[in-house]
Amino acid sequence: MTQPANTAVSRRTALASAFAASAAAVLPAVACAATSAGNDAHLLALYQQFQRVSDAIHAIDTGVVYKCETPEATQQESKLETLLRRDDLLLKQIANTPALTPRGKQIKASIVLARLPRAVEDFDLDLSSEEIQMCLSLARDVAGGVA
Repeated sequence: MTQPANTAVSRRTALASAFAASAAAVLPAVACAATSAGNDAHLLALYQQFQRVSDAIHAIDTGVVYKCETPEATQQESKLETLLRRDDLLLKQIANTPALTPRGKQIKASIVLARLPRAVEDFDLDLSSEEIQMCLSLARDVAGGVA
């Protein structure tokens, strides 16, 4: 049965929620290693926001499941949609922020490792996808502007 358009969760949104949950399991270890901001202060600030959003998505995914079309389910779905849009925006911002230190590169690599395998399996990715842009960004950072 199809849900009304204003409350339906897209396939990409639902799967992105699962990606955020998998990232939530990997990323705290990186956060511990990233205590010194150095030249990557902006990247680290974005990463901390990204981690908070991933944690919030994970909490919804593992929390109470409400019966469809109840006010609680609608509210939860709306909150999840907002978080997933924020997650996408932060991922784009992280991909567009150069990693200048080994810690910054480690942060980007951990995000790639947490997100890319499932994204490749579940989405029709192209060069404009956030996941592929993150990989290209990390490769540019590691190459140090040589490429």
